[in-house]
Amino acid sequence: MIFDTRFFWAVFTSRDDRTKMKLRALFERERVAYVSSISLYEVFKQTLINEDKDVARLRVGTMRRDFEVIDVDPDIAEVGAEISHRLRIPMADSLIMATAKRLGTPCVTDDQHFSEVRRIWI
Repeated sequence: MIFDTRFFWAVFTSRDDRTKMKLRALFERERVAYVSSISLYEVFKQTLINEDKDVARLRVGTMRRDFEVIDVDPDIAEVGAEISHRLRIPMADSLIMATAKRLGTPCVTDDQHFSEVRRIWI
């Protein structure tokens, strides 16, 4: 499965232990867990806004250690642009969705925009 930015933000910021346990269980049941490099950007940026650079580096470092990072390549960029145009959704969402399509895997998210791929709801 590929894990959307919203998954990471919930893991890093939730104060509810039950939510954290549920999210951790989703991650632990996967043999290979993917993350788009776009999610690294989004988590780093939001953490800079809400906390600081040290926390941002720690969070992204954890993501890079525990997940296989998939970079945006030209094919993902083209498919993402088509999805963004067709559905009128933000670039980041469309690129993560295009990555999920490329991998042929569902996406762990609670984002309604992810209509082009199978979703695992968080």
